[in-house]
Amino acid sequence: MIKAPDSKTSRSIKCSICRSGIKDLRTMYQSSLKLGVICKVCRERFSEEDIEMIVNLFFAFGGYFGQFDKSDFSMDETIFEFAEKLSAGNSTFHAQNVKMWHKILTHGIVPKEFLEELSVIAEQE
Repeated sequence: MIKAPDSKTSRSIKCSICRSGIKDLRTMYQSSLKLGVICKVCRERFSEEDIEMIVNLFFAFGGYFGQFDKSDFSMDETIFEFAEKLSAGNSTFHAQNVKMWHKILTHGIVPKEFLEELSVIAEQE
């Protein structure tokens, strides 16, 4: 006989992106990668493609969306750090790109927002 999860177990289910508790199990979303569940808020905030990338990054490197204060994030510093490590030959483009996305997400910056800011900076150059 299969038992339904008890209420204590259900309350401990956390979103794989933002780590908020999922109280209404009917509203959760399961990533196609089956690595975790996503809350309704994150499902509405991110595209399916973003969800897959975010789940992969947090599964591989830990952390969660908004783990660090957004005011501590500097777009200019992040881009400078990315370019500096690439030109020093300390890392590949792919490895630096992954690290940059992880940093962006842990500071609570939505991919669309980051890409919009990046395009504004690129247009100014």
